[in-house]
Amino acid sequence: MEQENRQDVRQLVSELAKRGKLTLFLGAAAGVGKTYAMLTAAEKQREQGIDVLLGWMEAAAYPDTKSLNAKLQFPVLSKKNGLMDTEGIIQKRPGLVLVDNLEPVNGPNAMRPKRYLDVETILGHGIDVYATLNIQHVESLNDIVSRIIGWNVVETVPDTFLEQADRIQLVDAPTDEIIQRFNRAGLNESEREAQRKFYRAGNIDALREMAFRYAAQRVDSQLEQYMQAKKISGPWPVAEKVMVCVSASPFSKQLIRMGRQMAAGLKSDWIAVYVQTPQGFSKDKEKQDQLSRNLQLAEELGAEVVTISGNHIAEELLSLARSRNVKQMIIGKPLRSRIGEWLRSSVVEQIIRNSHGINVHVIPASLKSDQEPRAPLRGYRSFSLKSYAWITVSIALLTVILHPFGLTFELVNIALLYLIPVLLSAVYGGIGPSFYAAALGVLAFDFFFVPPFLSFTVADLRYLVSFVVFLAVAALTGSLAARLKEQLRFSKQREAHTASLYALSRQMSAITDIHSLLENVSRQVSQMAGTPVAIYLPDDKNELRLSASSFVHSQLGQSDSEMVIAKWVYQHGEIAGKGSNTLRESSGLYVPLRTEDRIYGVLSVNLESSHAVLSPDTVRLLEALCGLAASAIARVKLAEEAKLAHLMAESEKLRTALLDSVSHELRTPLATIIGSVTGLIEGDRLFSPEDRLDLLATIRDGALRMNRLVTNLLGMVKLESDMLHLRKKWCDVEDIIGVVLAQVKDFQQHRNIRVELPDHIPMILGDEVLLEQVLVNVISNAIKFSPDYSNIDVSVKTEESSVVIAVADAGIGLAAADRERIFDKFYRAEATRHVPGTGLGLAICKGIVELHGGLITAQPNVDRGTKVMISLPLNEESKPSPLPPEGETEQP
Repeated sequence: MEQENRQDVRQLVSELAKRGKLTLFLGAAAGVGKTYAMLTAAEKQREQGIDVLLGWMEAAAYPDTKSLNAKLQFPVLSKKNGLMDTEGIIQKRPGLVLVDNLEPVNGPNAMRPKRYLDVETILGHGIDVYATLNIQHVESLNDIVSRIIGWNVVETVPDTFLEQADRIQLVDAPTDEIIQRFNRAGLNESEREAQRKFYRAGNIDALREMAFRYAAQRVDSQLEQYMQAKKISGPWPVAEKVMVCVSASPFSKQLIRMGRQMAAGLKSDWIAVYVQTPQGFSKDKEKQDQLSRNLQLAEELGAEVVTISGNHIAEELLSLARSRNVKQMIIGKPLRSRIGEWLRSSVVEQIIRNSHGINVHVIPASLKSDQEPRAPLRGYRSFSLKSYAWITVSIALLTVILHPFGLTFELVNIALLYLIPVLLSAVYGGIGPSFYAAALGVLAFDFFFVPPFLSFTVADLRYLVSFVVFLAVAALTGSLAARLKEQLRFSKQREAHTASLYALSRQMSAITDIHSLLENVSRQVSQMAGTPVAIYLPDDKNELRLSASSFVHSQLGQSDSEMVIAKWVYQHGEIAGKGSNTLRESSGLYVPLRTEDRIYGVLSVNLESSHAVLSPDTVRLLEALCGLAASAIARVKLAEEAKLAHLMAESEKLRTALLDSVSHELRTPLATIIGSVTGLIEGDRLFSPEDRLDLLATIRDGALRMNRLVTNLLGMVKLESDMLHLRKKWCDVEDIIGVVLAQVKDFQQHRNIRVELPDHIPMILGDEVLLEQVLVNVISNAIKFSPDYSNIDVSVKTEESSVVIAVADAGIGLAAADRERIFDKFYRAEATRHVPGTGLGLAICKGIVELHGGLITAQPNVDRGTKVMISLPLNEESKPSPLPPEGETEQP
């Protein structure tokens, strides 16, 4: 474990060492001298031999900076469309890059939406960066700056990125001098008039103080890190975790920024929490988009974004706060009417009432347009005339039916019957129709059945208690039914997500084909997202190609722009596209299919038909599905590689067996032939004619043995490559056996071959040459494994649909386990390993017989040895008729 921890530390140090260093020149406003200070510092670096490249410059309005830039003449690398050439900078790999102004938003065609993301990419490739920034563009200070200058600053940089700066250099100048520089700047009249309200002494003083505080806070944080690294003792305050309660309201942005400031001040972590309730579950795209933007802002500012589900918001928030040791909670208070506050306590009041030990910071919403919308009453539904009409008709019919029996029925029973419309309206209509049904039922019951009749007055005051209970039942059943309905709809959505993951994981575990797997993944993701899906995988040359699409006839994923984005995601392993930090203006979301150690492809979700931003839950579900898909692709590829490795191992095993067998089988007859020929050449005078005949016979036997070996090898090659084709014709089995006996006569030695044939053998349709090779191999094996002076029986038997040729020997026999395997390539039974051979003869026999549609088997002989049975099919339609018996003539 200790060794693993050391490896993790080394890996972390290695990754940090690869990252470039960021130096941030921070100022209160434009004209304070940030760019001038950056250029001066860069010149010192160039004097030390560092290659400096100017990535972006926006200082043309200030004469001093403009002249210094012209004097230093740093090489510039930018695109013609007014964007920084990030990819070109990375490819050139300078030692230092200068970037003026981090905050601007790039154009719609840019790879990344903001310039600071370009800088983050450059830093990730190990290149140092000098950058400038004004204090009003820090994201967490956005609300304070807006109140100071009077308008909202749109272009901001997240604090999480600024905290990565290795050095912050504060550039400051007196307020009067900053205003004078602004007046001397080369601006036209319209630009000067637009910025004149900003360059006021009060604004500049406030912004300078903010810059001082931010820099001091940064220095304090660095000092604390230094004391921790050096293990310097001192009073270390316990950090209190901050939690911000987020909703779908635009007002949540202000809460998120306040939470970031509080967490930075306390030097603690912070959490942004959203509680999704069945009542709050909405299909409103605008609310979903606003919630996604709020959570994305919290994530950009460094918060841990948590989404939980529950029925009661206050209980869920307090439970999470206590489990995560949260001491500071920030929550917004929506504007509510006095009647609403009197009828039902708000979430804020419930949290304050039960927040034991937790400091709750309540931020009231303003009267602006970004205030928290007033929430409707729980269970409220839009007015439906149809449901109220149905209730009116049903109570009227119930009254008409019950009125004639009013004197015979107990009033309690009649009151209970009036509860039926209340319960039905609560289940199918909600709390509004249930109240209406209860009120109408009470009125009808009072008017027609409670004395005095046909009057709304009540003689017995006890009936008033019944009426109140009646209404209470309506309220409870209506609210419970409405809550259950909303919870059911909410659960269905959760169940759909879980079912998608389960179905995909279950199906992928059984799929072994990569194409079927990709089609299944694209179909499942398309059903979950409700939009077309495409999957890209690399080919043999590691070039990304479109491999699967949920719509066969769709052009999704085939355009050049989509391929460029998919290749970028595949190379960098990061999410890109709509709703992400990279290429968010594109029409799709691109998610890498990655495991812990490898990227296998890219999944593209087409969002062109939807202008909404995907919710964090949906994005996380997509990432989970892509993770499952990547694991399944890895499993299939590993299975293919394992199969290929197994085939290679088997091929190597076969090659080794072939070389061993062939080398032995070739050397033995070659040695015999060479020895006999050498003897004839060198000692011709010493040999008698009989001796010469013996040597020539030996040469012939060796040559025949080599011929059989070569024939078997060529036959096996043809069988393996499907090049062996039958030349069928009508064959006489008796003639085939005669030819085979003539071929084996020269090497049968002292074995006696006996042939038993029936009177008439039908003609068979087959390849005569190949059938002769089969019988030669079988009889040769019988000769090889039989002792001298033993009998080898060759018999033919005609059955109903086949001709069976049997070759039986009196040899050593075969074990039961070897009778099937002797027809495999290179297999040698344990009892026959001492006899020379390649193990190919019977394998070739099996292939040839099966090509004829027959069957070859081995079984023990009656006495001893082995009997090989060759069954060849008869052609019933075209075989010749057997010859007539002697003394009879065939009728024409």
